[in-house]
Amino acid sequence: MSKKGLIIAIALLTVGFASVATVLTITGRVNINFNDEDYQIYFSKALIDDVDKSYEVIDPDTRKTINYSTKDLSKVGDQSILEYEVTNNSTQYDATVEVECTPNKSNTVEVDDYVTINNVMTNKTIKAQSREKGTVSVELRKVATDPIDIGFSCELTVNPVGSEELKEPELAENSCRDIGIPTLGDETKLIPVVLSETGEATRVDKTDTNWYNYCKREWANAVILNEGAELPAVGEKISDSLIESYFVWIPKYKYKLWNVETNNETIGKHSIEIIFDTKNTEDINDKECVTPETSGTLGDCNDGEYMTHPAFLAFGGNGFWVGKFETGYNGTTDNYDVNDFSKIIIKPNVVSWRKITVKNMFEASRKYNENLQSHMMKNTEWGAVAYLSHSIFGTNKEVTVNNNDQYKTGYAALLTTNQSKYPGAAGDGDSYNATWDTETGFTASTTGNITGVYDMSGGAWEYMAAYLDEAPKASGFTKEELKDLDPRYVDVYNKNSVLDSYSNMILGDATGEMGPFDNYKDGDNQFRWHNRWYADHPYFVEPTYSWFVRGGVYMNGILAGQFSFTRYGGEVQDYRGFRITLAPSN
Repeated sequence: MSKKGLIIAIALLTVGFASVATVLTITGRVNINFNDEDYQIYFSKALIDDVDKSYEVIDPDTRKTINYSTKDLSKVGDQSILEYEVTNNSTQYDATVEVECTPNKSNTVEVDDYVTINNVMTNKTIKAQSREKGTVSVELRKVATDPIDIGFSCELTVNPVGSEELKEPELAENSCRDIGIPTLGDETKLIPVVLSETGEATRVDKTDTNWYNYCKREWANAVILNEGAELPAVGEKISDSLIESYFVWIPKYKYKLWNVETNNETIGKHSIEIIFDTKNTEDINDKECVTPETSGTLGDCNDGEYMTHPAFLAFGGNGFWVGKFETGYNGTTDNYDVNDFSKIIIKPNVVSWRKITVKNMFEASRKYNENLQSHMMKNTEWGAVAYLSHSIFGTNKEVTVNNNDQYKTGYAALLTTNQSKYPGAAGDGDSYNATWDTETGFTASTTGNITGVYDMSGGAWEYMAAYLDEAPKASGFTKEELKDLDPRYVDVYNKNSVLDSYSNMILGDATGEMGPFDNYKDGDNQFRWHNRWYADHPYFVEPTYSWFVRGGVYMNGILAGQFSFTRYGGEVQDYRGFRITLAPSN
C-alpha cells in the first residue's frame, strides 16, 4: 500500500467486423490516502516489578502514556522494572513503535549520576492485529545521602507502515455496515433522521445508505414529533420545536467475553470486540456460547468465546432504540405530576424527570408509546450501550461526565488542569459546562460525535428496570406486582446478593465483568470501591437497596461513568431519574 497516487494505463484491444484493430489507451490517477480511522496503537498492559498496575499507570484517555513511580532504590544495583505491552489493533497497518524515556526538566540532580534508565523497544515493528512487549529498567548506580525523587516519563510514539495484505480481525465475515435497516415500526411515528454537528435534524428515507455508518462511529438516529406536528417530507429539516424525543439505534451484536469469573487480573479495560449479528449467524468457529440471561449463571460461556448480548433476546428483534438523553419532563421541575405521562420529552437541555418512584418510572415508560414497545431501560440494555461505546464502533473510552447541577440533559464537563483527576466536581461554575452540540459536548457522547447517546455519565443517577428478587415496597411495587411483570421488561437478580456479589451479574450487564474491584481512596480522600476500568462506582444490589441505578450523578466525579453502578430502594429521590427504550417489532 502506498500513500502516493498511482499512474495507471489500460490497453483495450477491440476487433471490428473488418478485422481492423484499434488500441484505446486510458490514463488516470488513483489517490490512496491514509485511513486514520483504522489506526489504533496503545499501551495495553503495564507491570511494575511483576505486579500488574495497568489500570493505575496507563493514561485512560489516550492509552499512549505511562506515568509511574518505581519502588524505593537504596542500594547500588537495586532495580525497578516496568514491563509493558503495546497492542496494534489496526487491521490495515503495521506500525513502527518507539518508547522514549526522558528525565523531567524539574529534576534537581543530574539523573545519569544516580540512575541508569534502559528502554527495550526502539524502532520495533508491530504487525497489524498483534502485540509486542517492552521493558524499562531503572538501576541505582550511586547512593544518596538524602532521599531524592527523580522524575521521568515514557511516551509511546508510532508511525504507520502500509501493510502488504489486509489483516482482517478475527471473524472477518462481519461487516460494521451489515446491520440491516433499523426497525422503525411506524416510520410516520418514529422518523429516521441525520443530525448535523449543530444538532439540526433532517428526515431521510430509511433505505438511504448514508443514514448511518457504524464503521465511522455514526449511529442511526430517529425522532418522535410532538402530537399534531405535521410529518416532514424526506430531505426536509425538522425544527427542534417540533421534536418531542430523540432515539439512537443499538444493533444486535455478539461480543467477546473476557471476565466471566469477575476477577480476571490479566485483562483490564480494552476495546470490547464486537461483531454485529442481525442475520442470526451460526456458531462462529466453535467460539460461541449460549447466552445465560440469568443472574449468577455462566452456562457454558468462557473467556475468549463470543456471546449474543442478552439485551437483544427479550424481544427477538435486530436491535433496540435507546433514549438519546435521560428522560425529561415538559413542565416545572418543582411540580411534577407523577401520573401525567404525556409530559415525557427526551431532548437536550431539558431537566430530567426525577422525584418519582420506580413504579411511576416503569409505568410512564410503558405507556409512553405502547405501539413501539416502549419500556424503562433495563440493566442489560444499559450494558449493551456501554459495551458498544467501548468498541471500535464507539468512542472506545470513558465518556465525559455531565456535571450540570440543574440536571439538564446533554451537557459535558470541559476538563481543566485541576479537574484532570477528579472531573465534574460540583460548584466549579459554567466555565467547563458545555451543551451536546459542541466539541466539548461530543466528549459526553458514546460515539465522540453528535450521533451517540448522552448522559451515560453524570446528570442524574438512572434507575434501571432491574431489581433483586423479592424487592421491598419502597419502589411503589408490591411483591405480587413484581412477580406479575412481563419478564421481557425487567432484569431480576439473585435474592442472596450483597454489595460485592459480582458473580451474580447477568453476563452483559456491565457490572461484574468490569472487575476486579478495589477499595482505595478517591478524590475526596475517602476509601471507596472502584472498578478496574475507570475507577467507576461498583456497588451491587442487596436486600435493603434492591434496585440498580447507573451512570452516577453530576457531583460524583471519577465515580461516574458508563460503567458505574450502585443500588437504591426504588423510592422518590431528587437525584434519580430514568431512561426509555423502544423495541418495535417491524
